Amino acid sequence: MKQFRFTISHFIIIGLLLLGLIGLAVNLETRPAILFLLGLFIVIVFLALLIYQNKIYESDELEKIKYINQQAENSMISLLENLPVGVIKMSENDEEIEWFNPFAELIFTREDGSFDQGRFKEIMAVGLDKSRIYAHFSGKRYIVHTDPQSHLFYFFDVSSEYKATQEMTALRPVIGVIGVDNYDDLEDVISDSDISQINSFVANFVKEFTDKHQIFYRRIDMDRFFLMTDYAVLDRLIEDKFSVIDEFRTEARARDLSLTLSMGLAFGDHNHLDIGQLAVQNLNMAEVRGGDQVVIQENAEGKSPIYFGGNSASTVKRTRTRTRAMMSAISDKIKSVDQVFVVGHRNLDMDALGSTIGMQCFAQNILPQSYAVYDELGMSSDVERAIRRLKEEETPNLISVDEALNLVTSQSLLIMVDHSKTSLTLSEELYGRFSQVIVVDHHRRDSDFPGNAVISYIESGASSASELVTELLQFQNGKKSRLSRLQASLLMAGIMLDTKNFSSRVTSRTFDVASYLRSCGSDSLEIQMISATDFEDYRHINQLILKGERVQPDIIIVKAEPDEVYDVVVASKAADTLLSMSDIEASFVVYHKAQDCVAISARSRGKINVQKIMENMGGGGHFGLAATQIADQSIDQVYQELLSQLDQVSREVSEV
Repeated sequence: MKQFRFTISHFIIIGLLLLGLIGLAVNLETRPAILFLLGLFIVIVFLALLIYQNKIYESDELEKIKYINQQAENSMISLLENLPVGVIKMSENDEEIEWFNPFAELIFTREDGSFDQGRFKEIMAVGLDKSRIYAHFSGKRYIVHTDPQSHLFYFFDVSSEYKATQEMTALRPVIGVIGVDNYDDLEDVISDSDISQINSFVANFVKEFTDKHQIFYRRIDMDRFFLMTDYAVLDRLIEDKFSVIDEFRTEARARDLSLTLSMGLAFGDHNHLDIGQLAVQNLNMAEVRGGDQVVIQENAEGKSPIYFGGNSASTVKRTRTRTRAMMSAISDKIKSVDQVFVVGHRNLDMDALGSTIGMQCFAQNILPQSYAVYDELGMSSDVERAIRRLKEEETPNLISVDEALNLVTSQSLLIMVDHSKTSLTLSEELYGRFSQVIVVDHHRRDSDFPGNAVISYIESGASSASELVTELLQFQNGKKSRLSRLQASLLMAGIMLDTKNFSSRVTSRTFDVASYLRSCGSDSLEIQMISATDFEDYRHINQLILKGERVQPDIIIVKAEPDEVYDVVVASKAADTLLSMSDIEASFVVYHKAQDCVAISARSRGKINVQKIMENMGGGGHFGLAATQIADQSIDQVYQELLSQLDQVSREVSEV
């Protein structure tokens, strides 16, 4: 029912009537009290009229607003129904669909014509706490914007933009370098006619590979090939997990050749010079990690390399020429600094300590201010005995980390032995004081490599860091002081530790080095005394061994008790003992190294690359001996992650 509204004429008429009423009362000489009541009545009537009129105006305004809102809502609904944007409105509790526009109906309609609510609820479950998500279905790609307050979901079709972005990505330049591992070794031992056949085999293989994937290539040396392609091709190779390196290894073995392929590839936008330099660096990384693998990295800040392959033990062999060249380069660098500090990795073992002592001797032959640094905290029993023996013999320039921190200057040089990861160095505080670093290591290099390394001597084919250091000492031609009996014994102990008493990863170079150390006075009784196992350690080793379980026919894992803390050496010896048992290809010991740190010691005979497994879990090492340390996780969590990694390795082996 329409409400009555007073106009100005109505108010004039009412006013005149009330004025006549007052005049009549005055003519009749009405008493003052009656006149007062009459005046009060007139005021009340006017106030009531004004209040009524005001409410009428307010009602008019509300009706206008409602009308405008209704018109706007109708216009919005009409707009949403006609826009090429899918819109779906949910109920207040986000459980039921209240409304959707025709474009949303097109997006979610099944082949039978029904609305696919299940698919929408999957997307809704992801997007409830996000303002924007991506969805890919029905052959198209959408950006989904959510409005939690209005319970609205907007679906924008970005298929064309996504396709354009994909096409631009696919056209990004890729530069690669292929290296043939061990080619130099073959040149020294076979005839020219055989070399010609090998060259033909390698060249034909690379040509078939590049033709198959339409890659431009050029042979730049007998064992080097240059590649140029785009990211679309690289993406297919990544999806194929670079099976080409497995194919090459298989064909080379069929010809009785110990050849493998290593590849370094890089991609990015526009800057071909930087991309090419990164590709060469990646090839170098692949080779120092042991060869038979591919390293890929995007030429952009913060991008980490991706690794493929590495499924065979290191076959890249160092040459005496390279060792002599490294000896000269390291010597020249030492001559240009004021002090040298040699450090091993955290939780020193005998190889790290032996190579530290040997490298300090090498440096001291050139510069008297050369120091071997050790950490007084957390030493294993054998290292503690060795340090005590060095102090008894008053070995010069053997200092602790705290003493080293007080001596370092801006012109000092740091030499890292038996490790190339900054996160594993003896003291990160000490490492941070140096602008120049030399790395001497036998573990495969990874991305956590010192950015300030001026020289890196990494040979993953060597048995130990002690072996590399001893060879450097040999090429000093006996200048100045020779190794003392104790120093030679510690280097020998390091080699014996990593070779399991010359039973694993041994080459002719290893025995040459051992012979040299023996000529320097290496004492087997001294080594036995230093490396002897304490009774308590022996008991703990057997406790761990008894907890071993076969998780696969040829793999044993030990999961230690969660409330027990074990020494690194104890866990390592337990893993070594398990690997020595028949039909076992790999062993893992999962244990608490500290209350808040779970560690794994991993060993392999040669079929399983434990270094890759440990790298995936944040650690490293080399093919047959690796480890990792994981903070803030329980033993059960780490154990389950290890099982998952082993399952993945099994699947990859099955695919190969």
